[in-house]
Amino acid sequence: MSTNEGNNAPLPTLLPTDDLSGLKEGEIYTDPKTGKAYRVKKTIMPHYSSSGPFGLGDPEDRTLRRIEADVIIPNRMNAHVERVACNAQYMDLIKCFREEGAVKGLAECKPILALFNKCKADKFHDIEFRERMTEEYLQERSDARRSGKTIKQRKLEEYRQWKEKNEGGEAK
Repeated sequence: MSTNEGNNAPLPTLLPTDDLSGLKEGEIYTDPKTGKAYRVKKTIMPHYSSSGPFGLGDPEDRTLRRIEADVIIPNRMNAHVERVACNAQYMDLIKCFREEGAVKGLAECKPILALFNKCKADKFHDIEFRERMTEEYLQERSDARRSGKTIKQRKLEEYRQWKEKNEGGEAK
């Protein structure tokens, strides 16, 4: 083992698998010490993001990537606010814009827009609401990683099974 010139700390010994740049995806690498063969899998994601039963990440991982925390969860919060939490104000705003028109509605619908924005801001600053949305997202992500299918794919599969069960005897 060699050392750095400036200090006496030993340099780490490189493993044979530390540099696989000469190999292509899918090639077989044989470890010279153990003789065990490995298929090369190259990814830009860290190993913990491509682990798990379907290569989608560990289902039990509860950490959030930056894009999830900064984009995906706020988008889910916004959709929930529009559909559920502040739906009455949102529908009033849409009704106003439809009656007044898009350009004129910007000026005429300001009071309704202010009510909607206040409701929305209250929800976005509510820590319990954000935690609930984060928990829902983490549970959905965990289920997707565990099954290898998104919610839409699982619901489609359930529908196909239901349809097969209920229409199995009929001619197609």
